[in-house]
Amino acid sequence: MKQEIKFKTEDYNYYNRAVGIIKHSDKFLIMNVDNAPYYHIPGGHIEIGEDSITTITREIKEELGYTVKNTNLFCIQENFYEKGGIIQHGVEYYYIIELEEDVETVDREVIEIDRGEEKHLFIKWVSIDELKEIDLRPFTVKDLMANNKLDTLTHIIKKD
Repeated sequence: MKQEIKFKTEDYNYYNRAVGIIKHSDKFLIMNVDNAPYYHIPGGHIEIGEDSITTITREIKEELGYTVKNTNLFCIQENFYEKGGIIQHGVEYYYIIELEEDVETVDREVIEIDRGEEKHLFIKWVSIDELKEIDLRPFTVKDLMANNKLDTLTHIIKKD
């Protein structure tokens, strides 16, 4: 595994991620990790020397076992927020993902080993109506998904 593009200073944590929205049969794939109180969209940290498309292709394969056929960048989000007294600064690239395979939209659990730690990924397929009722983060991208605004490139700067 290569070095991820993230670093810490005394006052800041910086990270750089690629995230993929998979839509199939009018349902979106969302994930919950280790019974967290919210869901998120699959993705991961970009590694040094790796472009964001390669990252999301790798992450979708590692986490879900799916092969990415096409990607379409639809959102870049810059995040600034405080966590544990440290300012978090992140840049995330959101892609619409088209898969090679025809997948079943069946909820399932996947066990992933990430840096030696076992993680339980709960995969859920939801309709737009169901999506509106679920705690999916980040809320800004959830709103784009719920309002079907996925075909125009959006730049979000989010400061909490």
